[in-house]
Amino acid sequence: MPDRMKQTGSLPAQAQSDTHLQTRSGGWAPLWTERANWPQQVLAFLPLTLFFPVGVMYGGVLVFYISLLLSCVSNDTWRLKLQAIRCSPMLLPVLALSAVSIVAAVLHERPAGEFWSGFWHYQTYIFLFPFLCVGAGVWQQKALKNFFAGAVFAASLYYLNLLHVLPANTLFRSYVVYEGNKSILLGILLALASGWMLHELVLRKNHLLVRMFVLAYVVLALLLLAKTRTASLIFVLLCVLMALRNLRWSWRSALVLACLLMAGVGTWNYVLSLPAPVTCAVNEMQLAGARPAQILVTRAQCTVHQVHSFNEGKNIGEDGMRLEIYKVTSQIIAEQVVLGHGIANWMPLYQQRAKGMMSGTMTTPHNDYLLYFTELGIAGLAALLWIWLSQLRLAHRMTKQAQTRERAMLLAMLGITMMVGGMFNAILRDGVFGMALMILLAIPLAGVRTGYRQANAT
Repeated sequence: MPDRMKQTGSLPAQAQSDTHLQTRSGGWAPLWTERANWPQQVLAFLPLTLFFPVGVMYGGVLVFYISLLLSCVSNDTWRLKLQAIRCSPMLLPVLALSAVSIVAAVLHERPAGEFWSGFWHYQTYIFLFPFLCVGAGVWQQKALKNFFAGAVFAASLYYLNLLHVLPANTLFRSYVVYEGNKSILLGILLALASGWMLHELVLRKNHLLVRMFVLAYVVLALLLLAKTRTASLIFVLLCVLMALRNLRWSWRSALVLACLLMAGVGTWNYVLSLPAPVTCAVNEMQLAGARPAQILVTRAQCTVHQVHSFNEGKNIGEDGMRLEIYKVTSQIIAEQVVLGHGIANWMPLYQQRAKGMMSGTMTTPHNDYLLYFTELGIAGLAALLWIWLSQLRLAHRMTKQAQTRERAMLLAMLGITMMVGGMFNAILRDGVFGMALMILLAIPLAGVRTGYRQANAT
């Protein structure tokens, strides 16, 4: 008994206070003493919020930041979290992009009212590091399951909307009415979730029928109901990535790939031989009574005909105006290749050049590569490519470590998603995309340090 009393008396003041609190209240005191685990618990839940209105996601991020501050119970905790950030292999590429944006801010004119929002968009990757400092843990698998649950939830809402029983209120509006970037994000999330589900199906090989059913459930919603060609393309590429990852190279596999390539070229030429669709607008096709499968096929035909018409200098129609945006933006880039035109200067320059065109009121080029090249110059584009190629390079190296091997394909798929998504949408220019992607990046990247060693920062 004296020894026990001596041990109790030697406890630090904070520990004594927590013990006293637990003795008195018993209910919430144990929760408070375990506050070091709060950030991981909140972060594991955040992927589910991505399928709700954007305010729900940012509310969850705010709760995460609060839990992160409360979890730092000592100077040692702060030191470990900062060390996790300093050791992240993504730190140097991200700081390089920030440095380029600061130089651009100093060298170029700053548009009133637009500059600071544009500047902070270039710092999107900075928000990744608070998520990474929580370290690796079981929360990553929980986050993956929550992401899958969110995808099933989103697919169910699309099916309910197909049956005309989903109300167009604030909570579900993006599933009922096309709302631009939010609707595109939902499609991209479904595509990524489908790719990750396919990886888990091949990896785990348990509950095979259930996994196959859930995958088909989400994929059908993506292809037939999500109304985004970008997401459908991403899903196809993720399937190709999985096939290449598990393919054993031989003359037979090379023959199969050659046949698939020839089939693709033949399909392209066959579609061009068909008459162009009367309309490419999803809403018009729905009003005409077109079924989801018909809409999918028609949209694919529209894409082929629009690309062909653009190459021949013909009118591409309102649905294909992205090609017009790319052409005019390329002309703007050619005027300042090295230094760029400055942060937030794409929109005024483009709207001045595109007067009278269908795309004359656009606020972004719908392409991250062109946006970075236009505003930050060749250094900005190089910094963006450094970040995205670093993700793919890191995914490759993670396959060589037993502790990170399972998450390597998750990172590779997310890297492909971002690089392809950035070709058709300014995904880092819009906070709807940016924060969602940083949350998802934390799942495979947390705990990975320079030298590709696994560590727990908590």
